[in-house]
Amino acid sequence: MVALCYKKAGQQSRQRCKEMPETLADELENDIIFGVYAHGARIIEDRVMERYAAKRHAVRNAFAVLESRGLLVRKPNRGVEVVHFTPDEVDALYDVRIILETSAAERTQLPCAPELTDQLEDIARRHQQALLDKDFRAVFWLNQEFHELQYSCCDNPRLAQLIGNHARTAQPIRVVKYDDAEHMDTIIVQHRNIINAMRGASTADLVDAVRAHLPASAKAYRALYEQRFGDRSAASA
Repeated sequence: MVALCYKKAGQQSRQRCKEMPETLADELENDIIFGVYAHGARIIEDRVMERYAAKRHAVRNAFAVLESRGLLVRKPNRGVEVVHFTPDEVDALYDVRIILETSAAERTQLPCAPELTDQLEDIARRHQQALLDKDFRAVFWLNQEFHELQYSCCDNPRLAQLIGNHARTAQPIRVVKYDDAEHMDTIIVQHRNIINAMRGASTADLVDAVRAHLPASAKAYRALYEQRFGDRSAASA
């Protein structure tokens, strides 16, 4: 039996294009992910108000959203800062992601509806074109859209929400490989493998496709971190 797994996330995905930020929180998230604000950098309310032509309450609301997404942290006597991940923290985050995402794959009824896998195919095509155009911000939003729709098939909405939260937290880690053509070619193939597994009937194939999609960014982040800071596991505040 074909699984009709359009749920709220999938319906929202069909109704909007996420290639560009929609809110101040999204715009700030985009700039954090792409290094406008460096890891560990302090973010000043007044400067954000000026840069984005935003009201103070809107900036504070955006800060609260990004704290909930794991991208900002409040520190006593220092204010709001961009989260600074050590390689060990990244490894821990990716360990949790593997547990959550493979668990969701195990709970996905297969095969998924052709309408859903066709939509994933369309997003994957646009994602590939954005890579060819070197439009890395569109790459980020399309990747987000792809996986939100993918995990809308999970029969546990709370699990899907947890996956989304951890995936957003990991975005600054993922982008370290965006300019690595070989890595991104692999990502394109992995997206196709996920789609093909969702069209099939083998849960094991889907779990394997999901598991294969995760580790490379964490390894690349560790290599880059150690190149910059040496073999330090403690975060520099």
